[in-house]
Amino acid sequence: MTKKLFKVNIITATIIVVVLLTSVFWSTYLFKEADLNLYDNQIRILVSKQKSEIEKGIYETGKYPYIVFELDGNVLYCEKPFEAYIGDSINVQEMLQFDRSFYIKNNNLVKESFVLEKNKITNGFVTFLVPQNEVMMKTQVEQVYEVFLPIIIGMIICIILTFIRTVYCNKCILTPLREISESAKGIIAGNYNLEVVRIYGRRVRENEVGELTYSFEIMRDELKEKQLREESLKKSQQELISCISHDLKTPISTIKAYSEALRDHIAKNPHKQEEYVNIIINKTDLLIGMIDELLKCSNAELKQLDINCKETYFIKYFEPLMKELNNYITQKSIGFSYEINCSEALVNIDKKRISEVMYNLVENSMKYMGDKVGQITITAEKIDREILVKVKDNGIGISSNDIPYLFDKFYRAEKSRSSSVPGSGLGLSICKYIINEHGGEIYCKSRQNEGCEIGFTLGL
Repeated sequence: MTKKLFKVNIITATIIVVVLLTSVFWSTYLFKEADLNLYDNQIRILVSKQKSEIEKGIYETGKYPYIVFELDGNVLYCEKPFEAYIGDSINVQEMLQFDRSFYIKNNNLVKESFVLEKNKITNGFVTFLVPQNEVMMKTQVEQVYEVFLPIIIGMIICIILTFIRTVYCNKCILTPLREISESAKGIIAGNYNLEVVRIYGRRVRENEVGELTYSFEIMRDELKEKQLREESLKKSQQELISCISHDLKTPISTIKAYSEALRDHIAKNPHKQEEYVNIIINKTDLLIGMIDELLKCSNAELKQLDINCKETYFIKYFEPLMKELNNYITQKSIGFSYEINCSEALVNIDKKRISEVMYNLVENSMKYMGDKVGQITITAEKIDREILVKVKDNGIGISSNDIPYLFDKFYRAEKSRSSSVPGSGLGLSICKYIINEHGGEIYCKSRQNEGCEIGFTLGL
C-alpha cells in the first residue's frame, strides 16, 4: 500500500471510530436521562402564577395540588394527594428529592419543588404535583427515537465515508490498474493505441499509482514510437528494393550491352570503341552516385549521417562556395549569378553537408532546364535571426501537384520519369534531412514552365 493511501486509510478509520464512539456515548447519556426528562422550565411556566401567590402568603386551591413547608419541615399548607396536615413536620430531604415510587403511585404525577423567598431570604419550600402529560413535550416513541438518533446519524456518516472511500479507491487505484492491464494486453497483441488516463483528481502523479500510470504511458509512447519507426524503416526498405531494381536496371543493362558490343568486336574502329568505353564509364559513375545517395539515405534513416556543426563566418564560407559553383555551372553552358544581401554573421553549420545541399540543388536545377537558355541565381539574405538561401532557375518548373511530395524519399516528378534524366529520387530528401538537422527549414516554390525556387534557412 502506498504511503499516501495508507495515511488516507488511517484518517478515514480514525474518523469512523470517533463518530461511532461519539454517537454511542451521546445515545447512552440520552438513555439515562430519558426517564427523568421532565423539563423543569415547562413546570415553572405552568405553576408560575400559583407560586407567585404562595410567596405572598396566599394559599388557595389552584389548578395543581401543592404543599408548603418551612425550612425545618413544618407544614404550612397541604392539599391531597399529599399525606400531611397543617402543623405536621415532614422530612424536607425526602420531599425535595425525586421519588419514583411516588411518581408511579400517584398516576404519573410529577413532583417538583421550588424555593420560597422573601426579601431575598429563603423561608421555605413549595412542592407541586403536575400531570406528566402536561410537562412531557415528547411521547415515548419520540424519546426512543431521540435516544437512538445519534447512533443512526453516526452509522449514516460512517456509510457515507465508506462509500466515498470506495469510490476514491475505485477511481484512483482499481480503474487505472484495470486500464494498465488492458493496455498491457493490447501491447502484447501489438496494439499500442490503448491509452491509460493519466490524470485522476487535480494533479498528475497524485500518488504512487498515478506515478505508475505516468511511467507506463511513457513506456507505451516509446514502444509505439519504436513500432512506427520500425514500420517506417520496413516501408523504406521495401521502397529501396523497388527503386533500386527500377533505377539500377537501366544503367546496368546499358553497361552490359556496350560491354558485350566491345567483347563481340562490334565497334571496329578505335573512335567507336572509345565512345563505347566512355558510355560505360558514365553509366558506372551514375551507378556510383546512386549508390552513394542510397548510402546517405540509409544513414539518414538510421540517424547515422555524420553532421558536425561548427561556428563559421557565413560570408567567408559562402563566397568561395559560389566561385566553385560558378566554374561548375558555366562549364555546362548555363548562366550563373549570386547575391549576398546580408552582413557577416556567425552560423553553426557543417560546411561539408551544406555544400552537398548546394551542389544537389544546383544539379537538380541543371537537370530540368529543358530547351531554354539556362540561368541559375543564388541569393543569401538575413531575415530576423536566420539566413535564407535561395536557388532559382528558369527551367521547366514543377507541377503544383508534385510540390507536396518533392522532398519525400524516392519521389520523382512525372516530368523526370525518363532514362535521360539520371537520379534516384533521394537527393532532395537527403537535403531536407541535413537542413532539419541544422534546425532550419527547406521549401519549394514553382509553377510548371516558369522555373523553380528552392530555399532553406540557417539559424544564427
